[in-house]
Amino acid sequence: MILLKIIFFGGSGDIGKWVISEIYSFSKIEKITVVGRSQKKYQTLLDFLDKGKNRISFLKLNLDNHSNLSRVIQGHDLVVNTSGPFYKYEKKIALAALGAKTNYIGICDDYDATQFIFGLHDEVQKNNLCFLTGIGWTPGLSGFLARAGSYALDRVDTINIFWAANSGDSIGMAVILHTLHIFSGKSPSFEQGSLKMVSAGSGKQKILFPKPIGKITVYNVGHPEPISMPQYFPGVSEITLKGGINEGFLNKLAIISGKLGFGKSKSIALFFQKTLPFWRRVSGLGANVSGIRVDVSGVFQEKACSFSYNMVGPMQVLTGLPMVVAIKEMANGKIKKRGVFSSESPDVLDRNIVFKEFEERNIKITIK
Repeated sequence: MILLKIIFFGGSGDIGKWVISEIYSFSKIEKITVVGRSQKKYQTLLDFLDKGKNRISFLKLNLDNHSNLSRVIQGHDLVVNTSGPFYKYEKKIALAALGAKTNYIGICDDYDATQFIFGLHDEVQKNNLCFLTGIGWTPGLSGFLARAGSYALDRVDTINIFWAANSGDSIGMAVILHTLHIFSGKSPSFEQGSLKMVSAGSGKQKILFPKPIGKITVYNVGHPEPISMPQYFPGVSEITLKGGINEGFLNKLAIISGKLGFGKSKSIALFFQKTLPFWRRVSGLGANVSGIRVDVSGVFQEKACSFSYNMVGPMQVLTGLPMVVAIKEMANGKIKKRGVFSSESPDVLDRNIVFKEFEERNIKITIK
C-alpha cells in the first residue's frame, strides 16, 4: 500500500487546522509536514488534535522570503494549500509544486490567482500531475451544486451563485485581506455568453438564505466561478457570483475601502482585524453561520425549469470538508485525470461523496 506524504501550507490557520484534524489519522497518510511562520500556532494545532501526532512535523518558513519552495516540497506526494491571501501565494506555491513534480490541492478563492493556475494546465498534464484548485466553499461547494443542477436539466442556461459569510469566522488576516481584495477594482462576471469585468461592489441584490441567515444583501465580488465554470458548461449564457457579509454595515466598509484603493493594504486589514468586534456591534450581529445558494436554470423536457440549492453551516466545515474528501480520494488513488481542474469538472471528484460527508454532519442541501 502506498502511503501519502503531504506538505501542508497554511496548516496552522483556521481552515488548515480543521482539515488536518479530519485527515491526520487517515490510514493512507504517512506524514504531514505543516509549513508556517509561527511555532506557537503550530502548538495550537497540536493541542487541537487527539492522537497520532507523531505523523505531523513542523517546518518554519516565511513564504515572503523563501525563493526555492520546490526543494522544500521534494520528497512529498501532495501539496495542500490553505495559505492566503491567494492572490499573493497561490502562484508561488503552485509553481513550486509543478517544479517539484508534485500533485496539488488548494482552496484558492481569488479569481486572478485562479486564472493563473488554469494557465498551467498543459504543463501540469505534460508532467502527469493533477492540480485541483478552488476545492472549498466558494469556489468548491458552488461547483458541486452547479453540477448537480446541470444533471437535473437537459440544458443549462444560467448559473447564479450567492454566498453569505459570518464575520465571526473572518477574523484571520488572510480572510480580511481577501475580503478587501474582492470588494476592490473589477470582478469577473460571465454574461450573455462572454466574460466581462464589472465593478466590485456593484449589482446590489437582496437574497434569501435558509434560516438562521435570512435575507442578506450581496454584491459582485472577485471570486473565481465566472472564470472556471464556463469551460465545463458549454452553451451556458450566464454565470454570476455575488457575496455579502451577514452584517450589512461591514459590506459597506469593504466597498468604501476598495474604492479608496485599500484592496491590498495590510495596515488597513490589521486595523479591521483589531476593530472587528466593535464594527460587528455597531452593525448588529448577524447569523453565526455562513451559507451558499446556487440557482441553476435551463430547460427540462422542452420546458423552462430552475432549481435553487442551499446549504448553511460553519465556514470551517463548508470550506474544509470538500478539501478533506479530495485529499482522501487522492490518497485512495481515485483521482485519475491529469491537468488543472476545479470542483465543477466532471469525472474528477464525485460530488455525491462530498454531499454524503455533509449529511453525516447534519449539514443538508435544501432544494427549491
